Amino acid sequence: LRDKRHLSPPASSTLSQSLTKHRRSSMIQPMTRRLPWVRQAISTTVVFLARTARTSTVATAAEESGHQLPSRFRIVHASVVHRHGDRSPITPLKDSDFWRGQLPTQDVLQGVSRGTRVLRDSVEGQRVHHAQGSGPFGQLTTLGLLQMVGLGERLREELGSALFTSSRPLEPSRVRVMSTNFPRTIQSVQALLTGMFPECDAQIDIDVRGTNDFFIPDPQPRQSKNQLVLESHLGRQQHLLEKEAEMEDLARRLTRSLDGYLGDGANAVSFGIGEEKGDDDRLQAPLSWAQLSEILVCLNSRNLLPKTVTREDVEIVSKHVAWKWMESLKHPVLSKAAMWKFATQLVDDAKRCRECNEGPYLCIYSAHDSTLIGLISILQLEQPARWPEYASYLKMELIQEEKETEEVLWVRFSLNGELLRSKWLTGSEGQPLRMVPLGSLVEMIEEDHQLIDEHEKMLFCWKEGVLSSRSLECAD
Repeated sequence: LRDKRHLSPPASSTLSQSLTKHRRSSMIQPMTRRLPWVRQAISTTVVFLARTARTSTVATAAEESGHQLPSRFRIVHASVVHRHGDRSPITPLKDSDFWRGQLPTQDVLQGVSRGTRVLRDSVEGQRVHHAQGSGPFGQLTTLGLLQMVGLGERLREELGSALFTSSRPLEPSRVRVMSTNFPRTIQSVQALLTGMFPECDAQIDIDVRGTNDFFIPDPQPRQSKNQLVLESHLGRQQHLLEKEAEMEDLARRLTRSLDGYLGDGANAVSFGIGEEKGDDDRLQAPLSWAQLSEILVCLNSRNLLPKTVTREDVEIVSKHVAWKWMESLKHPVLSKAAMWKFATQLVDDAKRCRECNEGPYLCIYSAHDSTLIGLISILQLEQPARWPEYASYLKMELIQEEKETEEVLWVRFSLNGELLRSKWLTGSEGQPLRMVPLGSLVEMIEEDHQLIDEHEKMLFCWKEGVLSSRSLECAD
């Protein structure tokens, strides 16, 4: 049912064969004996998978072959930032009972959460992000839970020998876990830990305190009052305006096609870099591209698209949303305003682990697709060929090179097992590097940047961790 090399659901004609293969898996047997609620989830999902046509995939572990390091290199720390598993649409739709039926039962969720403790701030006065969803919407599905259990198994295989050793094995005391304070991300990492530690009774803390402020590039409210102004400015670039005009008819057509699907409160949902609207704008068609994409992807994966919408339409919308986000976040002033705090934490965690020679050796961050895109942008990595699908994960490895006279620390990145080269630092022939020195990475993250107008006057400035605009001083 969950072949670790491919997480797409099998066709109904081969479902029984897949289940037979699943029962033979020695990897899953201890977990299902130990965790009967996961076995219940698997059973519950059979019918769901049989009627599901498509879902997300994660690159296979075999794709990491050829990434082997020479003997003088050793991985000493790793950070994994993952997207949550498959979810229901964030935007409320009319058929709430159908979407509620896609979710894991409370018994399953309580079982997967056993052995974890969620560390939270006081909820008083905290604003709920629009992308969190409500009721059955924006929630982790049963399929999503299984995807995350599978990802936990895969990471245990990847890191069990590469980062950990027989004298320093993979165990909860050597792992730190953080998550955005969304139910679907918390449940996703709980499922991941189920796959990573199938027979462990030790308590694992999941820290969600303050993470909604800097784990995503579009927190509500933003980290800086100037970020929304900057997003709006970048969104008015001529090539973006021309593209929006070209795509407007499609947006309106798709909005009309979804009119009979939208539930109460659908127009009040607003999120995304450059996508957030005022109250008056939300009452007008069309829906934002972020909404169109997330609704259509969820419907398409379950063969529920309106008759007037094609899978080609879904692909066009998904690509357009990805292009819009990347066009904005590729500017270092915005990418640093949005993701500098998180990128700095990733680097600081790695440095602290090495300097103190103690854990956590593995940091796990449960987040969103926008998180992965935001980090790829601020770290100036090669853009992936596809938008990060459900259960995708960005891995940062701190690698120690032993030389005769010194110790050198390198960093490399991968997305779903595929290396992402660093565009900002190139080799002798101008090619992006597979690994970069830790010190150089720190310097790049700490660099200051300006956005200037056609008259060479500063519009926005990123300096020493602060975003300023023309109305504020940004000294040389």
